[in-house]
Order: sequence, then C-alpha cells, then structure tokens
Amino acid sequence: MPDLLRHFSALSTQNTALSPAPSDKPKLAASIYDWVETFCYAMALMVVLFLLVCRYVTVDGDSMRETLHDSDKLIISGLGYTPETGDIVVVKVPAYQNPIIKRVIATEGQEVEIDFENWTVKVDGVLLEEDYINRDVNYDGVNDDRYVWMASPTGERVLRFTVEPGKLFVMGDNRNHSTDSRSSIVGQVDERQVLGRVLLRLFPFSAFGTVE
Repeated sequence: MPDLLRHFSALSTQNTALSPAPSDKPKLAASIYDWVETFCYAMALMVVLFLLVCRYVTVDGDSMRETLHDSDKLIISGLGYTPETGDIVVVKVPAYQNPIIKRVIATEGQEVEIDFENWTVKVDGVLLEEDYINRDVNYDGVNDDRYVWMASPTGERVLRFTVEPGKLFVMGDNRNHSTDSRSSIVGQVDERQVLGRVLLRLFPFSAFGTVE
C-alpha cells in the first residue's frame, strides 16, 4: 500500500511539472492597450495645443515670389509674438476679405528711406540686405514698373518717413507686383491686425521647411 501511494504521488508530481505555466498574453495585451491609450491621449493633447497656438493658411497670389508661391500651405503662430524687421507675417487688413502675407520692413518709430530708382531700402540709416526680393519688372510680357508707380505717386525718387506708433510698414518680396504699405489701399498696418508669423511651409512637400 505505501508503494501504491508513492506511485500516485509521483504521477501527481509529474502532472504538476508538465502543466503549462499561466499565459502572459493577457498581460501583454493589457500593456499594449495602455500604451495605445496613452499615445492617443498624447496626440489629442498635441492637436488641441497646436490649434490653440498655430493656424493654417494658404498663400493667395504672387506678391511674395520667389519666397512664397500661390497655393503654398503655411503654418503661422501669433502667441506671444512681437513683429520684427524681416519677419514674414499674415495680416488682416480692412481692404481685403482674406488676410495678406507680407514681410515686415520696419516697426513703430523706425525711420524708413526707399530709393525707388535704385531698389534700395534703409531702416534707421542701415541698408537692408534684401536678397529675397524679386526684381522682375515684366508682368505678362509687359514692362511694368509699379515699384515706382505705386510707392511714389507724386514722382519722388526717394521717400522718407517714420513708422507711426503701433504700426508696421510691410512689403511683398515680389516688389513690382505687391499691394502693400506703399499703397494707400493697405498703408501702414496696425500691429493688432497681425495674425501671426509664418513658421513653416507644409506644402508643396518639395519645399517643406521653415520660411525666411
């Protein structure tokens, strides 16, 4: 009898040893679920923050060629932004239904001198290095010198003025084909009309990146 008990005890021990360990699959699935849930919450938070801080705009027209082109897709931000010379900004002006995109040439209190004949701009006596401007004076095959015509309606070849308090003087990089602060239609723009600074070009993908 003791031998028989030992036999059954041995069989029981073997069965216990051969029994498969509890599966780790439920734990793994739970971990994956927790990770996916956390990732989704993080992405949702990023989207909300992005919508609060940034805006999406589309370039309309050729006034910023060759820096920006018609239909380019841009990301802008105005949170805590203070305009500076050289920034590309999106501005809402009363004359247009849609915002316009221009470059800040000067801010309040700065002295501006525009030489229409030599295509030069000075701010506080310093010549701006404007390697970004498009100097093409031909538009649709017609010699069009609107850089002088628009900015100097009385015929002066050099225009000097001071930017008014709380205002910005802005121009398009495509100088002969841009309605901007040189025109009475736009004039010096109120800083409060600035929606934000251009941070990034999203499309076309071939030109993806920051914009200067």
